[in-house]
Amino acid sequence: MFGFLQSKPVPFETSLLPSGDALPFVIRPGDPKRRGKKELVKLIEDERAMIDAKVLEHGGVLFRGFAVDSAKEFEQVAQALIPSLKPYVEGQSPRTKIRGNVYTSTEYPKQLKITLHSELSYVKDPPPNLVFYSLIPADKGGETPIVDVRRVYEKMPAALREKFETRNVKYVKNMPANEKGLGKTWMDHLEMTDKAEVERYLTANGIEFRWLDDGTLRTETIRPAVRTHPKTGETVWYNQANLWHVTNFAEKRRETLLKVCGEDRLPTHCYYGDGSKMTQEDLDMVRKVMWDNAQIFPWEQGDVLILDNILTAHGRMPFEGERKTLVAMG
Repeated sequence: MFGFLQSKPVPFETSLLPSGDALPFVIRPGDPKRRGKKELVKLIEDERAMIDAKVLEHGGVLFRGFAVDSAKEFEQVAQALIPSLKPYVEGQSPRTKIRGNVYTSTEYPKQLKITLHSELSYVKDPPPNLVFYSLIPADKGGETPIVDVRRVYEKMPAALREKFETRNVKYVKNMPANEKGLGKTWMDHLEMTDKAEVERYLTANGIEFRWLDDGTLRTETIRPAVRTHPKTGETVWYNQANLWHVTNFAEKRRETLLKVCGEDRLPTHCYYGDGSKMTQEDLDMVRKVMWDNAQIFPWEQGDVLILDNILTAHGRMPFEGERKTLVAMG
């Protein structure tokens, strides 16, 4: 009888980045001849337990030096890491769907920095993992900074941490009915076009809503400011108050938005869960703690980065030239 030939394990090497920071853990091909997309997928399948453990320990794993050369190849790698990729429902960031549930990273003016945040931390059930892919690194800048939100929770001033932890966060969103309004339409936000379907979704997810006279969908929801990781039991800083609040904008743009919209009709804004207002001083401190503990490293073409979305927040640095980073989640 003839037995089936078993393919050899894919050789790999592990390390940290030159900075020595624990986030992310790095995996590279151990054989330059075995570094294609197929080898990376097999490595993920063969070493699933090790990779999962390193993601939980470090907050993220960077696969570097593998030849992942297209959105299609990235989708296959992402599906190996996350078998059930999810759509970007409730997502406020402007993105383009490339294929399946693979999207561009946030399409935001290149000269601006995107503050650190945990993806969809304002939804009932945030995606446990994110996978980023650098298809075209920027000529300069364009890094995706990442921060361990276990550390953020620990480093946050005790009084401020308690304020957020006890009051939670109320997120307020105004989604226009067409492209003439500010921000994404409610159809783009929810990836739905039927109002009855939208209402069922919002009700099931504990989101208060009302339709305004001009067709705008206004939603309010209260979510925790911190969470407990379901696998590790660790407490993490987990909210987007620093991103949603109007103080995230530069002063001139903030003044323009408030003049045009009024606070009640801002595309996104937030309060403490009891309805009280947040101060710029508190939010600036949140931003400072997050940035002070962030890890920033340059992308290399073909990089694939999986993050535990409960343990790790991310952002984006300004950049020059073309940049194309894709993302999948689930």
